[in-house]
Amino acid sequence: MTAHAGAMDRRRFLGLTGAAGLALGTTQLAGCGTPPSPQDLGPPVAPPTYRPRTGLPKPDIAGTSDGVIPSSYFSYPADPVRTVSATPGDGRPVTILTETFSSIPPAVDRNSVWSNLNARLGSPLQIQIVPQSDFGVKYATTVAGDALPDMFFASPTPDFPRTPELMAAKALDLSEHLAGDAILAYPNLANIPTSCWDVGRFDGRIYGLPSPRGAVSSGIVYRRDDLLRAKGITEEPQSFADFRALCVEVNDPRSSTWALTSPALQFLRNMLDIPNFWRWKDGAMQSWWTDPGQEQALDAARGLFADGFVNPDAFTASASPKTWFGTGKAYFTADAFTAWPSYYASYGDTEGFAVDGYEIPAFDGGGKGTLWLSFPSFGFSAISKDAADRVEALLRIADYLAAPFGSVEYLAAKYGVEGPDFALEDGNIVPTKSGTAAAQLGLKYLVDAPQVNFVPGNADAARACDRLLRELVPRATANDAVYLYSRTAADRFAQSQTRFTALETDIMQGRKPVSAWREESDAWWKRYGRQMSEELGQAYVDAGRG
Repeated sequence: MTAHAGAMDRRRFLGLTGAAGLALGTTQLAGCGTPPSPQDLGPPVAPPTYRPRTGLPKPDIAGTSDGVIPSSYFSYPADPVRTVSATPGDGRPVTILTETFSSIPPAVDRNSVWSNLNARLGSPLQIQIVPQSDFGVKYATTVAGDALPDMFFASPTPDFPRTPELMAAKALDLSEHLAGDAILAYPNLANIPTSCWDVGRFDGRIYGLPSPRGAVSSGIVYRRDDLLRAKGITEEPQSFADFRALCVEVNDPRSSTWALTSPALQFLRNMLDIPNFWRWKDGAMQSWWTDPGQEQALDAARGLFADGFVNPDAFTASASPKTWFGTGKAYFTADAFTAWPSYYASYGDTEGFAVDGYEIPAFDGGGKGTLWLSFPSFGFSAISKDAADRVEALLRIADYLAAPFGSVEYLAAKYGVEGPDFALEDGNIVPTKSGTAAAQLGLKYLVDAPQVNFVPGNADAARACDRLLRELVPRATANDAVYLYSRTAADRFAQSQTRFTALETDIMQGRKPVSAWREESDAWWKRYGRQMSEELGQAYVDAGRG
């Protein structure tokens, strides 16, 4: 999956408040009636039992048992295994609301991926696919109109601050079907690591189906190894000063080539070990916004832009960092691990094309920085209470969509029909142009299989990705507030995020002084931050993490 700017923005939001803190506001929930109290929902339940699937193709490099570092495969098996033996659907249509970061695919009557999937599932999927930029409005109007479909993508956006109330009012409590060993009736869902399920747990009950991601959604700085080798550059920077010196060496604005596609602010924050949004330390939640290292990171980013090492269009609506990087108009770019295969898919035909990612040095040298570990799940989906009479069929369909890499069902759900939609050539999945467009159904946001590291046709690239993951993840820092709920964060985070994002952009472009950050963060802490910290800290303790 290719990282997308919109996705990264929402990931930043998710990281701060936790998915439990997001969804529709109280005015939008007015039509839902009074949501049940925690006592009415029943006692907390055990998380779904994690049982990795057996009988799958052996990976070329095994991932970690917790799923954080994915397994690596150098090819797709010529004889994929079957993980679903019976037709999962009940013959009735299944209505779905989901989003996409791609173009809207052709309708089902012109879409062999979609029509083939309908036939395999035994229930036709009636999917309403909404561009991510429009999804928030569509979701709000759907809830307000009491028109939620059978299955719906419920992952939050900054406009929707109160998921627990929405789930209690509108979504089906799936606890009796998924808690503990009950999930073993759905083996592909049981193959999803335990940590992913927290995204859809509210008041101790299970409402959501996850989309596993793990470390592959974490952000790094990519480098064009082929271009660097042509200049004789092979060393890793050991400090910010080293990194800046690399920028000086490769920057060539006269040839419309710059060192960076953006100031790489997160990379600089990682050098300074700034918290991954929230850090539990000394019995309290500490916010990244108030960390003293922020000013140093912003000052460094401001300098990179002011000195001309960043494409001057980096902050404009026409910014195209993937294209700049892929076509050699930039040597370094910030992106997620998920972009690794997409760069090879888009630009791998360029002779010698090779990318890698930088390790993270300490800002002043003499040590290592820390990767921000992404959250375990991209988001979650829910099942409407109105579909309670067919919940088993809907969960069987979800189990099919969660089929793992190396299976027949994985190919059908993600690539379609061999021939018109894709080819298997020497272990490589080669989508056709029409198949690529047809496959953008948004179903991977409803529920998904655990991620794998697979760069079709390029084992060396997969090895490089695995190497960097294993270098960075052991020292990575998680957001200690992930999937915890704070009412103040739910109500006030969106406007705070807007203000800080605008401020950091103004600082990096030189419109405001670095000192403006401390002024804003101090004011924020007094208005909302301290209360958020206290609420999230209590939630952290209540969850048994502290």
